[in-house]
Amino acid sequence: MKRIAAIVLVLLTMNLGSAFAQPFIDNVFNKYAGKKGFTSVLITPELFKLLSFVDKEDKDLKFLSEKLKSLKILVSEEKSIGFTNEIRSELSKSDYLSIMEVIDGTQKVNFYIKQDGEVISDLILLAIDENEEVLLAITGNMKMSDLTALGKNGSFGSGTGHLTLLKDLEKK
Repeated sequence: MKRIAAIVLVLLTMNLGSAFAQPFIDNVFNKYAGKKGFTSVLITPELFKLLSFVDKEDKDLKFLSEKLKSLKILVSEEKSIGFTNEIRSELSKSDYLSIMEVIDGTQKVNFYIKQDGEVISDLILLAIDENEEVLLAITGNMKMSDLTALGKNGSFGSGTGHLTLLKDLEKK
């Protein structure tokens, strides 16, 4: 719970400035959101629009309000539930591209994108460690450089959050 709250807080305060994710992401999110042992967060397009009014001079908030449309986070306190396996199964049948996999000891993080040309409409992060599973689904209108900036910016770039892995994406 603290991890999710920190992610949302950082997204809202880190000064960053298409449609929603595939229906299967929505289905999995709706299936588990609010259930015992899960923490779920949904940030709607309306909140991202409101961010543009917070500080009109803040380039990072402008980035958020212009590039991101929605954010869904789902965390299972128990790894044994396996909801990320449902998502991986659907991703293998879809037009998402796997762009990065990071395995560090007992932790595995995968990034998938859906894109049309240079435009990335969806980013999915799936993470598994000893104790939990995490889904982070971002929809918007981004480019690869935007994903790199997302990883570098704010606390993500200097912290240990999963999105910090994106900061070196263009180097790969």
